[in-house]
Amino acid sequence: MFFLGGVAALLSVYFLQGGVRRLVFIVRERHGVRHGETTVGVCTGYQWTVNGGVLGVVRYEDAEGRSREALTGPSSRPPLKVGETALVAYSPGNPAHRGVVNGESRPVIVDVLDVFRFFVGTGIAAFFSVVFWAPAPGA
Repeated sequence: MFFLGGVAALLSVYFLQGGVRRLVFIVRERHGVRHGETTVGVCTGYQWTVNGGVLGVVRYEDAEGRSREALTGPSSRPPLKVGETALVAYSPGNPAHRGVVNGESRPVIVDVLDVFRFFVGTGIAAFFSVVFWAPAPGA
């Protein structure tokens, strides 16, 4: 039983650090877009998703002159025509951030539920670590 308690405790730490890392990533992304730079980009093509949706690929130039790409949100029809311009908000200090086209971003509730599942896993694993580490009644 001691071994199972140790495994459950390790799982709870794993889930907790995963949830915290995801939460920090989400906060940084939203802060970067809200307080970042805005520029104009041009739609250069499309990408299709596994579900049959289409994303518009918008190429823009950042403040340092580098060419970057941002994606629109998925939709059933192309959101922009090739050659059409769109506003892109991006975080200049984070080159991994792709940018947000025309202010589109996931609803906050989706991010909250995404992080919530990590904390549910943490709670379950922590419960099992207590159950398996607790001495058996009458022992």
